[in-house]
Amino acid sequence: MISNHLSLVEALRPASDELAEQVEQYLAAGGKIEEAAPYNYKPKPITYSNQMPPAPKPFVRRKPTPEPKPPSAAELQRQESMKLVETIREMAATNTQSEVVEALGISRRKLYSIAHQHGLEFKRPTRGGAIDAVRKEHIKARDAKFAERIKALLEIGITRRQTCGKLGISNKTLERILAEHGIDYPKARRGCTSCVA
Repeated sequence: MISNHLSLVEALRPASDELAEQVEQYLAAGGKIEEAAPYNYKPKPITYSNQMPPAPKPFVRRKPTPEPKPPSAAELQRQESMKLVETIREMAATNTQSEVVEALGISRRKLYSIAHQHGLEFKRPTRGGAIDAVRKEHIKARDAKFAERIKALLEIGITRRQTCGKLGISNKTLERILAEHGIDYPKARRGCTSCVA
């Protein structure tokens, strides 16, 4: 046994001497110590080459993918409004504004704002509204009656203001009827005291 510590070598010397005596006695008695064949291990030679590094292992996600977050209230509202716009767009070609309001149950103001924002045009109503043919006929007949009464009141000498009061019409309506029927109704002179009848 080889040791750098001489004291340890000296301490183990009696055991070493005893082992050496036993080996001599064994050999003297005819024993034979077999020597094993040498072990033929050769270390793998180290090769240095400019090879590319090995391909990386395929990526494996260790954590499961998180579930997508539920849409926020603003996103839900936007999706609903876009669905509503598409529905209104489909209905606009064949329905009037009143029909769309009734079918969808939305306010007329909301329908107007959506139509204005997205440039939607609706089917014109056949009856109702300012452009209704029946309404125009009715207004024309009413104005003709008013024109006859205005001519009668003009002959009596009643002022414009008194005429408006007797017929229950506004000054603008009176001026429109006068212009349409070509009636020359003079205005009251300045300083003339006149009052509503």
